[in-house]
Formats: sequence, structure tokens, C-alpha cells
Amino acid sequence: MNFLNNKTSRKNLISVSISVLLVSIVMSFLFQNNNTSDIFVTNDLLSSTTPTPSPLQIESYDTPSFGEAALRQLLTQANQPTHPVQILDSAQKLAEDEHLILSSIDNYLPFEISWWQEEVPEVYNYVSERLGATTSEKIILIFLPPRPGNCATRGMTYHEQQPVIVIYANEETSKEQILAVLAHEFGHVFIAEKYETLNDLALNEGMATWAAGNYWTKWKDEDFDTLVKASLKNETYLSLFHNYSLKKAYDDNLENCLLHRDQLLTELASFLDYLIQNYGQEKLSTLFDMRQPELINNQRIIYRPDFQGIYGTELNQLEYEWLNSLLQTNP
Repeated sequence: MNFLNNKTSRKNLISVSISVLLVSIVMSFLFQNNNTSDIFVTNDLLSSTTPTPSPLQIESYDTPSFGEAALRQLLTQANQPTHPVQILDSAQKLAEDEHLILSSIDNYLPFEISWWQEEVPEVYNYVSERLGATTSEKIILIFLPPRPGNCATRGMTYHEQQPVIVIYANEETSKEQILAVLAHEFGHVFIAEKYETLNDLALNEGMATWAAGNYWTKWKDEDFDTLVKASLKNETYLSLFHNYSLKKAYDDNLENCLLHRDQLLTELASFLDYLIQNYGQEKLSTLFDMRQPELINNQRIIYRPDFQGIYGTELNQLEYEWLNSLLQTNP
């Protein structure tokens, strides 16, 4: 018994020592090359003190923003009925419950209806409870074959007279992925109901991923925080501040687009969880109550979330604070 206790204490001591070492690395400038450190962080996180505040810039567009262009791209696909009107016109109802309507186009369904009846209502209830929201309208759920390309979307949510969710999957798609993507899309439905003024792409995608919670974890085999810490160690971490537009997550020209998307959405979910746990849900809800875009002198003005006004620090400082908090926890 004494041997086991000593072994456990030694293991805990080693874990603490490793955590302290990681924090020390982040807090210093000892990033000369991969031989001196296997932790990658961006330049604004290398200082031993909180970085200088860098506000997210208000953006103006003569043409549609990247987010709008990306959304338009997602809505158009040759020879596929991906527009919600086309979907609803082509779909046939297969099953229905209190909250959901399962429909099919050309009888396409990559799983048995019995599996849907058993699993999907649980996903709905989980996400609804996690966000503390629901919808008065039944959600129409439709499955289509996966899209081709480096940056293919796995799911889409349309906010029509009633919500429509499209999941792109086939028989080879894992059940874990289907449920995680579905939970994420349910998140979008409830977020639209609860946070009507949230028009920020990064916060919306991050919160929908956070809402997927355990289903995202089962798909990725690790929780949000563990995945972020692994990305720091593996030098695949992408700075939220420098990638806030999520362009790397939706750029067809990038070979690793899907990897970047999963990475950034996981980071955002972990970051938002940190804000909830340390600052409270009320402040996050206030952050989501955003100033709406305006058309001024033929330019569309996009306002950024007011991190400074709500939390007293800018996003780059909060990112620094969150990452250092992660690195101080046991692996």
C-alpha cells in the first residue's frame, strides 16, 4: 500500500513539474527551433507578461464579406438540391417525433430509421439542455451524400419558416461523426433562437461546437482542452486572434482546410468554455448581444464582438490567459 501511494505521489509530482515546465516555456522566448521546444505558440503569446491589447478591427466591404461569400459557396453546388426551397420541394417525410422530422430525397438514408429513432432525440435533448434553449418549430432533418473537395461541408443549417438541417454522410461515415455534426447543427438552431443578435461567424461556430460537447469528444476521442493542449505540443495550434475570420477553415484552395476547420472550431469551443467557467454565462450572453452590421456610404460595416467592453481585455489577451490556464492543468 505504501508503495502504491508513493508511486501515485511521484506521478502527481511529475505531472505538476511537466505543467510548470510547459508554462515556463510559454512564458519565455526560448523558441529558437524545434530542438529547444516542442510547444508552438504565436508571437503575441511569447512574452512573460500579458500582451499589449490588440482590438479586432471593424471591417467594411464594398462587396460581400468573406463570411457571406463562404456561405453563398456552401449554398450552391452543381446538380444537388442544397437550397432549402429545393430541399423541401424534393423531400419526402420518413419519420417524425415531438421535435424532429426525418425526410429523404430519392430515398437516400445512410442508416436504418430505427437507429435515428434511438439516437437522434437524445442528441437533441443533450444540446437543448446544454444551451438552455429549444425551438417551437419542428426541425427538418435531411441526409445527402458527402460533397467532394478539400473543404467540403459536413452539415448545414437553414433558418427558413422552420429550421432545416442537412447532414452530408454515407454508409462509410462513422456514426460518431454523424452525431457530432448533427449536435453542432442543432447548436446552430438553438443559438439562432436564443441569441438573435449574434452575427459573428467565429463565436457562432465556436458556440455550436461547444454545444456538441460530449458528441464532439466521442468523435475526436478527446475533450476540447486536451485537443488544444495536444495541438500546442504538435505545433498545429492556430491563433484565434490571427485566424478570427476563419478563412483557413473555409478556403477551398487550402489542402488542409478540413483539418484547420476542426482545429479552429475545437479551439473556439475550449476558449468559450473557459470564458463560461471563469467569467460566467451572463457575460458571454452580453458579448453575444452584438451591434448589428450597417450600410454606410455604400459600404457594409461589420462590427466585432466587444471583448474589451465586456471582459476588460481584448481577445488576444484573453487568448493568452486561456492558453496559460490550459498549460497549468495536468495533462
